[in-house]
Amino acid sequence: MISEPGLRGKTREDVVEEIRVYLTRIERRRKRLQAATQNYMREVVRPRLVEAVAAGIPPEEVAAATGYRPNAVSKWVDKHRTAVREVDLETARGRLDQIREKKRSTSAAELRISSKAKLVVRRAIAAELSPEEFASLTTYQLTTVEGWFASVRKRLEQARRRRELASVRQGKANRPPQELSPAEYEQWLVLEKQRRNAVLERYGMRSRRRRPVPQQQGNRLHVKSRGRRRRRRK
Repeated sequence: MISEPGLRGKTREDVVEEIRVYLTRIERRRKRLQAATQNYMREVVRPRLVEAVAAGIPPEEVAAATGYRPNAVSKWVDKHRTAVREVDLETARGRLDQIREKKRSTSAAELRISSKAKLVVRRAIAAELSPEEFASLTTYQLTTVEGWFASVRKRLEQARRRRELASVRQGKANRPPQELSPAEYEQWLVLEKQRRNAVLERYGMRSRRRRPVPQQQGNRLHVKSRGRRRRRRK
């Protein structure tokens, strides 16, 4: 079990060192999985695919049943055609099903490892760890790691945008400080309006204008009647 590094109560150097150890463990797990996959391909997958073709299953059907490319299957068949054991058709199809299930489980294991690596990207950004070092420690391609960093930065930017818009619209930041003089209160209103307009303008939005309040006379509102006026009788 790989324990994730934390950030609270630690210096940046301590966090960076923990992240490096964590990524090194991920890299070792990837190497073990890749080595096991290569051995399984060499000792099991390729001979059984050749046996399935020799049993009468077309290479295209073998490729579709196992998830490998037809060109790769044809290449393996041409290379190992001389050393092949004869098996019946039912046995060959059963082995193809086993190969397909094994490939799915291997893909799921690779996905779990990459998911653990992605979970550390946010901590790596907070600790100012570069994508180049992240890629070198995990042996992932630099383009893949840069995509992870860009995705996390995008989510962080979206979260910051939501917080700013919430604070502008209905957050506690809109409440004035207590014990302000009338002049200080008016100054706070002006600055708060400027801050609100600046945040909305930054994200390409406009502030909602309040509707004008209708004029009042006494306790009644002047409302225009939509009906027709009655004619006075002479």
